[in-house]
Amino acid sequence: MTPDITKADVDAMKRILFARPRDRQVGDHPDFAVRPISEAWRLDRRMPAYKTAVANVAYIWRDSDAADRFGPMPAKFAERRCELRGAGLMLPASAPLWATRGYDIWEEADAATVATGDPTAVAAWHVMMEIPASIRTDEWRQLVNGFVAQELAGRGAGVAWAIHALEGLDGWIVNPHSHLIVTGLHWRRDYRHGQRHPAWIGSWQAQRRLELAWRRRCLAGQQIPSSIQERRIGSIANST
Repeated sequence: MTPDITKADVDAMKRILFARPRDRQVGDHPDFAVRPISEAWRLDRRMPAYKTAVANVAYIWRDSDAADRFGPMPAKFAERRCELRGAGLMLPASAPLWATRGYDIWEEADAATVATGDPTAVAAWHVMMEIPASIRTDEWRQLVNGFVAQELAGRGAGVAWAIHALEGLDGWIVNPHSHLIVTGLHWRRDYRHGQRHPAWIGSWQAQRRLELAWRRRCLAGQQIPSSIQERRIGSIANST
């Protein structure tokens, strides 16, 4: 049974998690937001996501059975599972078996940040990416997975991903979008374990690079209206 979720509820949650800085201009490009995951993080009006990496992963996976150091996840996570259109964990091809188990990577990231004694230490990054309406629903998963594989997992990061959307009688109640939780620390169990890794997404330059890469991928994946296709086919035929 679908829970009684209103668009106002969804908009309120988005304002909490992904409030846009006032100085950012809204254009024709798909929305792209990055939020730090830490117990207490503030900088230039940018708002943090939930306090732990575990909680953020549980949120995007719509999983109420997980627990972090603050306690179990709220029931509302699972109550919104009707929005979930796909989810998973993507790791580099050489990742060890232990890294694929449940929340292991995220629990260790949270433990590493607590050990620093700094409540502003970032355990991971929460990315929200709008999926343009011009992209077919059956292409969403390939779009997101291709982006994660090339831009993040291919560079050594671990990424929990999910696609959310909910359609009502009069249109989208939850507009199509994807969430990524990206490791901000070295997660392999070697001498660098738990150390900060700025190259994946932890710098403004890396975040900008990712946003531009998402724009390019969405542009390449957008459907071409049939009228334009017919004109292109006609032009090709007339030129031969």
